[in-house]
Amino acid sequence: MARFPSGSEERVRGAGREAWATITGYIRGTMFVALVDAIGITIGLLAVGVPLVAPLALLTFLGGFIPIVGATVAGVAAILVTLVSNGLVPALVILGVVLGVQQIEGHLLQPLVMRRAVRLHPLAIVISLSAGGVLAGIPGAVAAVPFVAVINRVAGYLARSGKQPPAPDSCA
Repeated sequence: MARFPSGSEERVRGAGREAWATITGYIRGTMFVALVDAIGITIGLLAVGVPLVAPLALLTFLGGFIPIVGATVAGVAAILVTLVSNGLVPALVILGVVLGVQQIEGHLLQPLVMRRAVRLHPLAIVISLSAGGVLAGIPGAVAAVPFVAVINRVAGYLARSGKQPPAPDSCA
């Protein structure tokens, strides 16, 4: 018993391949951006001599998977640990490092890497993040970009691989 109409199995498989490629591209792109965040902040923490560098680096890396707020919250944690352990001036230095890393991520890495990874226009990424955040909070923002990217890629694939319309009946 076929699950799909006859002749459409290859289109369905192709759409699945496109969806999988989009999801893996999104995950790879997000991992790269999160890794750059973690490395940048870790270098700053090591330079200042802050304790708990490894947990803060891990927190920054994991925070990179939560759009907009994740890496910022991790940066605030790094600043607070620095303030408590090393004082005000080192905390201000780490604040500068966090702001610098966030600027590089937000204005350079995120648009370039994610646009290439999910093949969406940066404005579509921003709109989907905003809509996902408004509709479902942080989980919605996390899922919005891959969801929109998968729909975009699958719809494009199905449109490109569509069958030609049947020829008009010549019996008339």
